[in-house]
Amino acid sequence: MENSINLSILIPIIPFGVTVFITALLSLFNRTINRLTKPISLLLLISFIFSILLSAYFLINHIEGQIYLSSYLPIFENSKLQIHINEITEKFIVVLELISSILIIYSLAKLPRQKGYVLYLVNIGFFTSLIISALLLYDINLIN
Repeated sequence: MENSINLSILIPIIPFGVTVFITALLSLFNRTINRLTKPISLLLLISFIFSILLSAYFLINHIEGQIYLSSYLPIFENSKLQIHINEITEKFIVVLELISSILIIYSLAKLPRQKGYVLYLVNIGFFTSLIISALLLYDINLIN
């Protein structure tokens, strides 16, 4: 259990990494990627599902703690940023990712897949991972 908290860094990185990958593909192969709306939607949805499962694992097993970002990402070597994992944070993250996943599924089913559709999905992924990162970096502790 002690080592599994180290996986918490993957919660925001998985959706963010997929979003950056899709953005790079969109900038390199704009026409082709705009035609591949269903695979792009499913790829982003799968990244959210992996992140949801990891967050749910922490929530179910009552894994709590803190890890320093400098031990995983050398860009934060001189900072003292910490990821805070607790029950409240994990509940917020699971709910936020479920809402984002439902939004992607609804968009896939109902929205017309035109030129701006993939960029719309990229924005959903980027803002969701940004909010998740902010939730993890801020120590939410309502029991004090």
